[in-house]
Amino acid sequence: MCRGFKRDHYIKYVLVTFNLLSMILKNVLLFASIASVIVSCDKKQSENLLTLTGDDTLAITSSGVVEFNSVWYNEGDTIWGFKDYVYLVVGSAGSPLILGVPHDGVGEGSPVMPEATTTGRDIYSHPFANLIATYFEQDTDKKPWMMVNTIGRRRVDPNTYPASVASTYSNADAIATYNSYHELLSLARATVAAEQAGGNGALFLDVHGHAHGYTGSVTQTYRSVVNGSNLSSNFIHQTDVGYALSNWALEQSDSYVDGLKDSSSVYYIGNKYSSIPFSRVIRGDSSFGGLLVKEGVPAVPGTTIPVLNRSTALFGGTTANPGRRPYFNGGYCTRNYGTVQLGNPTGFNDNVVSIQIETPGINVRNNGNTRERSSHQFKRAIVNYLNIWMGYSYPNSAYPYTKYW
Repeated sequence: MCRGFKRDHYIKYVLVTFNLLSMILKNVLLFASIASVIVSCDKKQSENLLTLTGDDTLAITSSGVVEFNSVWYNEGDTIWGFKDYVYLVVGSAGSPLILGVPHDGVGEGSPVMPEATTTGRDIYSHPFANLIATYFEQDTDKKPWMMVNTIGRRRVDPNTYPASVASTYSNADAIATYNSYHELLSLARATVAAEQAGGNGALFLDVHGHAHGYTGSVTQTYRSVVNGSNLSSNFIHQTDVGYALSNWALEQSDSYVDGLKDSSSVYYIGNKYSSIPFSRVIRGDSSFGGLLVKEGVPAVPGTTIPVLNRSTALFGGTTANPGRRPYFNGGYCTRNYGTVQLGNPTGFNDNVVSIQIETPGINVRNNGNTRERSSHQFKRAIVNYLNIWMGYSYPNSAYPYTKYW
C-alpha cells in the first residue's frame, strides 16, 4: 500500500509539473506573439532587423531613408514630434523637394496653449500642399518631404525668430512644439543636403497663404481657374515669391538687385550661374515667379510685376507717399533653411535653396475645385524650376483639364 501510494503520488506530481510547464511555455509564446504584433503595428517603427549576438547583446541592422531617435523610417512614414503636434512625412531617397506647412493648424494643445499672437491661419495651405506633393510624385517618382504644424498659428508660429521665442511664448508646451518643428525640419533638410552633396541640389518651398487686399472698396477682375469666368474681388490675385530680400530692395532697379545674391535664400543658384544677372534669377523668365506666370499664376516678383510698385488708387497712402504693393518676403524658415550668406540668420553653404510662397485664397486655395486645378500650376512651375536651375530632367505632365488663361 505504501509503495503504491508513493508511485501514484509521484505520477501525479510529474503530470502536474508537466502541465504547469506547458502553461508557462504557452504564455511565453503568447506574450512573444503579442509583442511582435505591437512592434509591427507601431506607426513609428521601420524595417529594423533585430538579432541576438553570441554575448546576448542586442544588435540592430537598420534600413530606411532617415534615422530619428534610434528608429529608422522609410519613404512615406510619419515621424511625430512633441505630443504629435508637429510631424514630418519622410520623402523618397534622393527627393529634391521639401514642403513646409507651418500655418494651417487648428489645434489648441492639451492642456490648451494660450494665444500669443493675433496673426491668422493660412487656411487650406495644407491640402493645397498635399496636392502639389501628390502630382509632383506622379511626375517624378519622388515623394517630397513635408513638414507640418497642427497647432494654431496664434499659439505656435514656427516662423518666429529664435531670439523672440522666449518673449513671445510663455507656455512650455508652445516652446517645446516650436523646438520640435525645427528639430524635424532640420532633420529633413540635413538628410536631403547629404543626399545632394555633389549632386544637383534641392528646393525647400515654404507654403503660406495671404489675404492682401486693395485699398477701400477697390476691386480688380481676375479669370477663374475653374470655369474661365471673369470675377471681381477686393482681394489681390497674386502669389508672393519670397527670397528673404527686403520689400524696399524689390522696389529697386535690376542693377541694384544684381548685387543682392548673397543676401538671398537662393544664393546657391545665383553663385552657380554667376554669368546670369541675379535680377534675372529673381524676376526673369526662368525665375520661380516667371515660371508661375507662364502657368497662368500672377506672381511677385515675376515677369509681369517685376517691381513692387506704388499706387494710392490701389494700395492707399498719400500723394507724397503712395502705398506699396503688399508683399511677404519670406520669414525665419526661408532665411534659416536656404542658402543666405549675408544677414541674420544666415543659411547653409550648400545646394539646398529655399523659397516662400504666399498664395491668395482666390484662384488658389479657397475650395477643393480651385485647389485641384491650381496645384497643377504650381507643380509644373516647381518641376520646371528644378529642371532649369538644378539640372534635373523630370517629366512634367500636361494639364488634365481645360486651361483658362
